[in-house]
Amino acid sequence: MNRPGGAPPHTTAAPAAPPPGTAGPATAPTAGPVGADPLPSAGTVAADALAAAGPTEAGALPKPARAMPGASAEVLYELGIDALVAIIETVGYGVCITGENQGWTYVNPAGARIMGRPFEQLRDENYLLSFAEHERAALLALEHKQREGDTGFYTNTVVRPDGTELEMTWSGTVVTVGGRELAPAVFHETTSVRQAQREAAELGAAAARMAAGSSTTDVLDALVRETVAATRALGALLLVEDGRGLLRPAASTGVPDALVEAMAASPARLLDLPAGPMLARGRAGFLSDDRERLAAGVRTASWVDALDELSWEGTAKFPVWRDEHVAGVLVVVVPARVTAPSEAELAFWSSMAEQAGVALGADRMRHEISYASARVERERIARELHDSVNHALFALQTRAYLVQRALDSADADRARQAALDLEELARQATTEMRELLVELRPSADAAPLDLRQALRELAESVTTRHGLPVRVTVPKSALPALPPGTGEHLVRIAGEALHNAVKHASATAATLTLTLSPRRLELAVVDDGRGFDTAAARPGTHGQQTMRERARLCDGELRVTSVPGAGTSVVAVLPLTA
Repeated sequence: MNRPGGAPPHTTAAPAAPPPGTAGPATAPTAGPVGADPLPSAGTVAADALAAAGPTEAGALPKPARAMPGASAEVLYELGIDALVAIIETVGYGVCITGENQGWTYVNPAGARIMGRPFEQLRDENYLLSFAEHERAALLALEHKQREGDTGFYTNTVVRPDGTELEMTWSGTVVTVGGRELAPAVFHETTSVRQAQREAAELGAAAARMAAGSSTTDVLDALVRETVAATRALGALLLVEDGRGLLRPAASTGVPDALVEAMAASPARLLDLPAGPMLARGRAGFLSDDRERLAAGVRTASWVDALDELSWEGTAKFPVWRDEHVAGVLVVVVPARVTAPSEAELAFWSSMAEQAGVALGADRMRHEISYASARVERERIARELHDSVNHALFALQTRAYLVQRALDSADADRARQAALDLEELARQATTEMRELLVELRPSADAAPLDLRQALRELAESVTTRHGLPVRVTVPKSALPALPPGTGEHLVRIAGEALHNAVKHASATAATLTLTLSPRRLELAVVDDGRGFDTAAARPGTHGQQTMRERARLCDGELRVTSVPGAGTSVVAVLPLTA
């Protein structure tokens, strides 16, 4: 993922730490040497490629069809070919020219060392043979792009004669000299840099694993400690934005406590830091004069005062991504004797910042999951209370009403019987409450629910309590193993449907049917009550909502069919998996 932005003045740009889950620092796509014939070479000067363009004025280069624009090209012409040849032959970067039929036409000594053979052996050989076979088609495709003016940077794998592989980054173009098409390119080896990045990623992952299972704070502490332990850094801090966007220390090592306290009390935001805009765009960098810059900042001057005891001048800063947003920064304090970190150190620190972003993202996810789990648990408790305690309270209310009616009519026997019923219902309600508490805190050795038996006992309880006859039909064959909690949800759905038949429908009879087929399980409760209009809103009722929630928790659905005066059918349909 490409991130905009660049390093500020006096800044050595470092690889940007991308957000978790994306590729590494944004670079050009993988492909091979330049244009029609890519890549640098080694050896002595192959001036014949230029001489083929025909005679030129003394000390002047033949001007190609695509000359460099502006005054800079004229300066090179004025230097003369001898000066340019000397530069190319001694420079540390590989320089090459490939010609028609993809043949090496020239490779300077630095390029020859990368290719693993002297120019004399490479000359006129197809340059594609020096690259990994699977990359050659892409290299050929790039020739056409370079003819159109593409001068981007690309990365490819050189396969040397001894079988070793090197990574190289290159850029090239295509020019026409004396009617002859040539493809010059400049390149350098990046194997060590890539290796450093891979090792950094592995070390970062190791540091994260070291704190695996621990809190996010422990993980961040481990990453920051590793940032210093494996490099020349004096100290390191991880600063993370709080809810107001202020930077707050999340982990630190090698720095005085006074600095952590100063940062905790500071009103500084990411943009207040030197190179802050660069960090906000996802770019990392090393500031050799960061001490001076921080001291000049109104909101960061106190940080420098707290670091007086350390000998330092510069820092490297790396953005820390969280959810596609730069939410913090890893600050690495570099000793004054180190004028600039190595590429390996920059790659390593960048990886630490990326790992920190992963840890922060995981921490946020844990909080979100925890909140969601708590909400689900609250909803579950609400369903259980509605389906058990609410039913028991309704039954107690009914019996209390009967006691009152009997007392009003001076019917002592009827009052006594209603009181006995009331006592029995209270005992049952107490038992149900205990069972509910056990269900909310299940025991590991609790016996699995026998769904068929539980449905029979439910029907018997409804008949005993409310006088509603309930006919039960369940399969004679054994039921398949159901996921945990599914049986309990089905019993609660049936109980709610029967409770509604008593409380709202004034039903005189009901049926409870459990049907098993190869692909699904159906639970149906049908009553002969007054029915209702399913399209009409019914404020203040929660029965259908809890039944539907239970069905969804079992990956099933609830179907309610009713017509005023024609009873109600409640069917829960659950899929069965093999």
